Amino acid sequence: MQYLPYNPGVLPTKASPIAGEKIHIQVSGYPPYKDEHFSMRNPRHPNYNTFVRLREAATAAMNGRAWYLGPVAMSVTLSAPCFEEGKILLDYFDGIEDTLDGSSGRQFTYLPIVFEDDCQVAVHRGGFIEGEKVSYEVEIEFLSNRLTMDNTDLSG
Repeated sequence: MQYLPYNPGVLPTKASPIAGEKIHIQVSGYPPYKDEHFSMRNPRHPNYNTFVRLREAATAAMNGRAWYLGPVAMSVTLSAPCFEEGKILLDYFDGIEDTLDGSSGRQFTYLPIVFEDDCQVAVHRGGFIEGEKVSYEVEIEFLSNRLTMDNTDLSG
């Protein structure tokens, strides 16, 4: 039985990843993007399905583990003929971060999946590959709390 008009996420059943681990998330279609005027987290947003697809893929990649509380590195590679009109890679980064963390608003509450808050993303890497098929890959590396000024992980 579903009590809410959306899936708020699942409670973890395993410990968080440890520093040095990575997860890979692959999704077909364009990533969710940051929309300053109407949150993609809202089930009424016209592109809400991009948010849901990424949350489902990230939940599977985390495999029951709790979200990470330390810094992370996020790499995004988009393969598509072009960006969506008016979008740049940074819009997708922001939308992906908003999808993978937790959030609440007047009409929704979502549990974190990969990290608790997007401010934990200490390193961003991105790329665009021109191609016929639209898909993207997100790699998250769980970092230690010991970073140098150039974001090099000192934990070895």
